[in-house]
Amino acid sequence: MGKQIINTGLYPLHRLDDAAGQAWLGRVRAELSLNGSCTLPEFVATPLLEQMADEVRALTHLAYAGPTEVTPYFFNYRLGEGEALPDSHPLRRKGQRRLAQVAADLIPEHALLYRLYHEPMMRDFLGAVLQQPVYLNRDPYQSLNVSVMEEGGCQQWHFDGGNMVTTLLLQEPEGGGVFEYVPAIRSDTDENFDAVQAVLDGRSDRVLRNELQAGTLSLFRGHYSLHRVTTVQGQRQRLQAILGYSTDPNLFGSRESSILHYGPRVAAIEATNPRYPQDDATG
Repeated sequence: MGKQIINTGLYPLHRLDDAAGQAWLGRVRAELSLNGSCTLPEFVATPLLEQMADEVRALTHLAYAGPTEVTPYFFNYRLGEGEALPDSHPLRRKGQRRLAQVAADLIPEHALLYRLYHEPMMRDFLGAVLQQPVYLNRDPYQSLNVSVMEEGGCQQWHFDGGNMVTTLLLQEPEGGGVFEYVPAIRSDTDENFDAVQAVLDGRSDRVLRNELQAGTLSLFRGHYSLHRVTTVQGQRQRLQAILGYSTDPNLFGSRESSILHYGPRVAAIEATNPRYPQDDATG
């Protein structure tokens, strides 16, 4: 089924070991290294893209809004904890987050998106890009998500927890909803708060823009690259899937994060039938 969902006519995921596949992988790696991002338009075969989008639209009523004002570092909940910093500092400065998410456990196994996420060719491809094994995220809620933005929806400037994020745009809005980012603005040894501050203040000349179309798969180094989604305009929802792959075969998120982002439903499940390892003390 994977070969039917993925547009292998454009993207040779089924033949990564031959000369053409290796040449294409080289281009993907080069673009990711240069720009911190690589976009693959028409990644989902056209005949199945609308079916996939239809299936996802049927789930949007299950999406939970989560926090509405967060800092760029909201995945690093305790970064800067106990430090006396002004509200204008990047660690304290909050931006608007207007989106809802459908958690992984609400996406049925028969859905095309679920089948794409679990397709072995996807892990083989990402592993070849990163040149190390890639696995499915084991988190019961965070492994595969759908982000739903209505008119007025947006996502604030932020960093991701993972080194490389894989997303698939399923439906673009009538206007707005543009992905903006600043590649490699921080590193493992330098948070580069001054440069981050300049972006938050709207005075940076390093911001790049990706106006994506439905069916586009994006690979993005979101842990090091500051990024946001601009305000959605019009009645058509912006629908984007976040496919959680990892180089750690045992990666889980945390109860704390899942309850925050997916709401009381998750708290109730975890209270009666916990799905996280017993040594997860974050909940």
